[in-house]
Amino acid sequence: MSNIKIKFNGKNFIDTIKNVTNYSQGFIDEVKRNQNKITEKISATSIVTFYNYLDGLARSHPGMLHHVYEWGQVGDPFGRLYELSFSLQGKSAVVKADFLESDIPSPTSKEPFYDKAYIMEEGIPVIVSEKDAQILFFEIDGEEFFRHGPIYIANPGGSATRGSFIRAFNEFYNIYFTKQYLNSIRFYDHFKGSKEYEKNIKSASRSKNSMSIGKAAALSWINNAPGEKYENL
Repeated sequence: MSNIKIKFNGKNFIDTIKNVTNYSQGFIDEVKRNQNKITEKISATSIVTFYNYLDGLARSHPGMLHHVYEWGQVGDPFGRLYELSFSLQGKSAVVKADFLESDIPSPTSKEPFYDKAYIMEEGIPVIVSEKDAQILFFEIDGEEFFRHGPIYIANPGGSATRGSFIRAFNEFYNIYFTKQYLNSIRFYDHFKGSKEYEKNIKSASRSKNSMSIGKAAALSWINNAPGEKYENL
């Protein structure tokens, strides 16, 4: 008669399963609680990327986007006449762009064209009148002109500026950012699996604080996602 035996301590198995379950629950709960952090990161990343995107586009197409920069500063980050911001609405975010006032006069004027970005983007006609002089002086393609009375300008920024900013904005968000840029920084790949979860599960299985370990792992997973931080805006 064989007397070979082995005794398993069922409590150890049960404790391990309980710890792993608590670890997983803590991980899931923390991800749900911090969904806004993911939305914030996408929004912040989109804004920083858009600034760089439009600066480059303006430098290569100045006739199309000169109006959303100060005079002589097309494509310069310090000359931007627009500002992006975002607000959270539930689990979504809304990114909006606002035009800023110009405070630098053009080379042929002593007064700033305050709403140049908005007016040129909308293609709003303007009327220029004498202020402290009896005659108007202006220059077109290096040729000087003098004129009495008001001047009607149908397209103050040129025909290429009308609607160009909003087109660039829509193309960026609908095509470049979502379909190209996020893939290029492996944003989607990051959320297909969690190395933080796998890295901590072994230690969590032996710990009574497994739920706290799960929450910390989830927060690390979210914070380490590729992209810009909200605080950087």
